[in-house]
Amino acid sequence: MLYPCMASLVFITGPIAGRRYRLTDGDHLIGRRADCQIFVPDMRVSRQHARLTKRGEGWTLEDLGSNNGTFVNGVRVEHAAVVDLEDEITIANSRIRVEASEPPAPSAGEAVTLVEVGTASLIKSRIDADETRPFAAAHDDAIDPREVVLLERKLDALSQVLHATASSDTVEALLHKIAEALLELFPQADDVGVLVDDERTGDLRVRCQRHRATAAAVTGELRVPSTIIQHVISDGRGVLLGDRRHGDESAGLRMGAPLTYHGAHYGVVYVESHAVGFRQDDVDLLQAIATQAGLALHAAKIATELARREQLERDLRVARQIQRSLLPARAPAILGLDFAVHYEPAYEIGGDFYDFIWHDPTHLGIAIGDVAGKAISAALYMARVTSELRSRAAIARTPARLLRRVNRAIAELGDDGMFATLAYCIYDLEHRSLVFTNAGHCTPLLRRRGQVFPLHADRAHAPPLGVTPELDADEASIQLLPGDVLVLVSDGILEARNARGEEYGIARLAERIRTTPGPARAIVDAILSDVDHHAQAQRDDMTIVAMAIEERRARRESEAALS
Repeated sequence: MLYPCMASLVFITGPIAGRRYRLTDGDHLIGRRADCQIFVPDMRVSRQHARLTKRGEGWTLEDLGSNNGTFVNGVRVEHAAVVDLEDEITIANSRIRVEASEPPAPSAGEAVTLVEVGTASLIKSRIDADETRPFAAAHDDAIDPREVVLLERKLDALSQVLHATASSDTVEALLHKIAEALLELFPQADDVGVLVDDERTGDLRVRCQRHRATAAAVTGELRVPSTIIQHVISDGRGVLLGDRRHGDESAGLRMGAPLTYHGAHYGVVYVESHAVGFRQDDVDLLQAIATQAGLALHAAKIATELARREQLERDLRVARQIQRSLLPARAPAILGLDFAVHYEPAYEIGGDFYDFIWHDPTHLGIAIGDVAGKAISAALYMARVTSELRSRAAIARTPARLLRRVNRAIAELGDDGMFATLAYCIYDLEHRSLVFTNAGHCTPLLRRRGQVFPLHADRAHAPPLGVTPELDADEASIQLLPGDVLVLVSDGILEARNARGEEYGIARLAERIRTTPGPARAIVDAILSDVDHHAQAQRDDMTIVAMAIEERRARRESEAALS
């Protein structure tokens, strides 16, 4: 059962996470009205939300008709509920734990807790004004001059931390400003340091340190007692390491406080003196500084992250422009042929690519491919593949020979896990024939006289580029006829999924091509419209290349031959 002088409410989450309220005699109202003993600044909390009431040696909790309810250990409070140590109260966004308060220090007038640690005592900072009663005039006739001095020092510290925040444009600069402020605010201090969590390992590291000019030179990293680190992190408040060797347990030469903001831990501030000791007021002041510095550090990290994201977005926009410049600006204009292209990366930049490459004046290469991976790495790999295709097309007169040479070149890069699928066709303008090979890419489709056929041949199928140094690639050919339409797509089209997880698939693609009349552009638009209707969202790059053999030119050529 709870004992009122031995228990506290500790806010674990919510807008005042970290706050501790000691349960004393009398009722305790919880709410967002200013006169509540436990004030919670949350609009989901009612003005007078709940009440803790002493019942004999224990406490009961009742809900005061709140809108969102009060819960003890996950159970909604319908009537007065008994609460005990280690119980958890939930009110809106706040989780509140009932903890045993540490016994008071021997001097009844001081809120100082002494914990034996080896040969030293540990003095903890008083958490907030509600516990420390900074204005004794609220209960007594006179104001303690020490409290006035402490308040003035806190205001000066707040001013300096705010100035440090305003004048620092990076986290590193802010940490150095905080260290400089610590030296100024604690005249007895000889060494100060700011420890922050290492982003890679999560360990605390001394990020910056300052030493008073009159102090003895310090070499190497500032040494912070592990006792201070352990208790600062576990208790979430400032501590002063007392010095029993000099006969004064209420003073010490080393103290630290946590850099936190709304439950997020960023590090520890540490202050050390070589001769003049710190006392309770000093650790209270250090806690106040650390609280403001934690807020400033949080804001600086957010600003740094926003700046990093903005820079990344700018870089991605530039990379997208560069990538688009590597792709053809437009499809070739060839009498008797009708081209249409759609290219849409899922992100700023993608791994899909397509190209039109002239091997000679009568042979046009048509390529479509997809690089494994996303973003910048895929874009760079794509640039290398397209560069190799273009540079070797003049000397490699067949698709299979071209792919073998490109594969050998990119396999030498040795990029682990990187590869590219590629379908490559060479169209002979004079004889209207198509030679093709496929390195692991989606099968091209050919529409002829109301039917759709896959351009697939075992001998013209090879593994993706970059998997092995030697590519076993061959090719196949087909004679194209007037009215034929060739359609090449990337897997972003075929693998587009609906809400049930069903892929768009090659069968539906073939049916859309079969039933769509008109030029190449009409077919591409019909495919995109059908994919949009099927899929929830675009999760992969989408590329379509369509080539149609016009029937009108064929008739003109036939008439010219007869005449």
